[in-house]
Amino acid sequence: MSEELELKTIQVVRDNNNSTEQTTVEVPGNGAYSGHDSSERNEVSPLLSTTQDTENNREQHIHVDEGVDTDSLSQHNLQRELRRVKKELNEVVVWKLKLWTLILIVFTAIALVIGISIIVCAVVDDDEDEKYDKSSFVVPRFFRGNFTLDAESFDSETKEEDTMIELKEQLTGVYNSSPALERYFHSVTINNLQNTTGQFKLQFMMPLEHDKLILYTLSLKMVKHVLLQHLYDRDTGDPFYIIPTSLHMEAG
Repeated sequence: MSEELELKTIQVVRDNNNSTEQTTVEVPGNGAYSGHDSSERNEVSPLLSTTQDTENNREQHIHVDEGVDTDSLSQHNLQRELRRVKKELNEVVVWKLKLWTLILIVFTAIALVIGISIIVCAVVDDDEDEKYDKSSFVVPRFFRGNFTLDAESFDSETKEEDTMIELKEQLTGVYNSSPALERYFHSVTINNLQNTTGQFKLQFMMPLEHDKLILYTLSLKMVKHVLLQHLYDRDTGDPFYIIPTSLHMEAG
């Protein structure tokens, strides 16, 4: 059985150099059987596959180049900035001093100034109010009052004299430990103790100019509040416990 062959030219376009190649293949004629179609496809497919592989390789190459270019550009910019900063820091600014040296001197000077200021303030900052001459306090000021002891806070067989001494020491400690009243406090006297009720007298000494002192620091309200606060801070079971609500005080 005779076969009629027909020559056909296939053009293949390659992107690299925009070149066109011509390939001649044999194609069955009109009277050929249908199996020749499969042969034609098999012969043309390798050419098309080659073209597709070339395009894929070119795209992959482009993507790789783009990634490398981005990283390289970032590294290049970073190195350029570092070189610029280094160059600026090494520039001579004044008196043949480089910029980085001048910055270091400025920060060191600031730290020294802060440190010296703190030291000076700690040493020199004296409280003028703490400077006083107690011998100049010559004007007396008196307060009188009474209170009631908790019967369970001391032994009923304790001598009255010993109880009065304990109460005197307690009140003396209260006013000697007061930052506001300690300098003016002079003495306390327990005048009388009947059963559980005691009477007391407080004496403070003031300077000649004491008008404002009487109104504020040595006012009745202030002196009574200091003692009352002490009584509330104590526990009920403490020895010689004074009932806070029983405290009465007046000036004079």
